[in-house]
Order: sequence, then structure tokens, then C-alpha cells
Amino acid sequence: MRPTQALNGGGAPNWKVGHWLGDWGSFGGSKQKGIIHYGISANRQNPTAGMVHDAFFNTFRRTKGQIFYWLPPLVAGYYLMQWATERNHYLQSKAGRAEFGDEAE
Repeated sequence: MRPTQALNGGGAPNWKVGHWLGDWGSFGGSKQKGIIHYGISANRQNPTAGMVHDAFFNTFRRTKGQIFYWLPPLVAGYYLMQWATERNHYLQSKAGRAEFGDEAE
């Protein structure tokens, strides 16, 4: 019985399976030079640094860019609902029933 590629060494090239590109992260190309990566441990960082400041100014920036898309329909809907509510109260009042009562039914 022939062992699988993982049992055969995993990282070793197997020309029967296909072309070998290299291990993960180095797919057969030349090594990169001159790239320096600095990192800091997750437990040494402050994840909430500037959170309130950034949230306030980011919200302001995004609202400023979108306000003319949602404010006019919101205002129009508010005034339409206000008119409909007042109209309904008038039609259900004594004066409204006297004026439009004969048209019902």
C-alpha cells in the first residue's frame, strides 16, 4: 500500500501528484529581500485607544456624505404622516362627520 502525501513527508515534492510550488508562503519564487515586518503582541496593545474620538468623527464624516440621500425622504415622510394624522382626527371629529358624513358608505 502506498502512503498518502501527508504520511510521505508532507512538505516533500511529489512529482506524481503535480508540479511542486513550494511550502505555504513561498510558492516557488525567489525569496523576497528588503522587507522588514515589525509586530507587537496583542496583549501589549490598547484595543480601545482613540475609540470614542474615531467613532465621533467617523460618524460625522459618513453622515455628512450621506445626509442628502436620507434626510429629504425622512422629512417628507414625517410631514405626510403629520398631515394624515391631523386629517384623520378631523374626519373623526364632529365637524368632519358633519361635513363628510353623507359620503361615507
